[in-house]
Amino acid sequence: MGDWKLSTWTDAAQLAASVNPREVPEAARGIAPSDWFTGLREAGKASYAVNFLAHAMPRYECVVWAVRALIELGVDRADPAIVAALRWIDNPSDNLRRAASDLGETLDDETPQALLCKAIFLSGGSISEEDLPAIQPPPDICAKLAAAAVLTAAFIGKDPSGAITASLQIGESVLAGS
Repeated sequence: MGDWKLSTWTDAAQLAASVNPREVPEAARGIAPSDWFTGLREAGKASYAVNFLAHAMPRYECVVWAVRALIELGVDRADPAIVAALRWIDNPSDNLRRAASDLGETLDDETPQALLCKAIFLSGGSISEEDLPAIQPPPDICAKLAAAAVLTAAFIGKDPSGAITASLQIGESVLAGS
């Protein structure tokens, strides 16, 4: 696709530093993120491409992408975590963000659904108790958790490579505003 109109990033190296500040490829400097992403896919670095794509998105869109990808990869729309996520997408309120977090706490930490619920909670807004001073989450944690949810769902399935490819296509369409 290449038209990432919802991403504010203009330099692939800066975006790569957000993904992993210890491993910023010099060759990415001055390259458009969408072009670098295409190169990652062509080089067979699909898992890294998932993380790169997640970090390219605003946090709300990152959650939208993760939900769409999980549904595409076979997580039932009636799954409580998907229902909580869809409710939050429809109305991204603090109450629904905290409700997703509460649900996530009841799930096995290693499931895509638990990771998705954590991504929602850490997408913005205070992570402290409601009656305490606000504490903001790190700006990259939502992307890391959303990418982890997508990758976990992909590797649970029968065709991880195909699942990752489908997830990347969904992510590009989200970044294009579709």
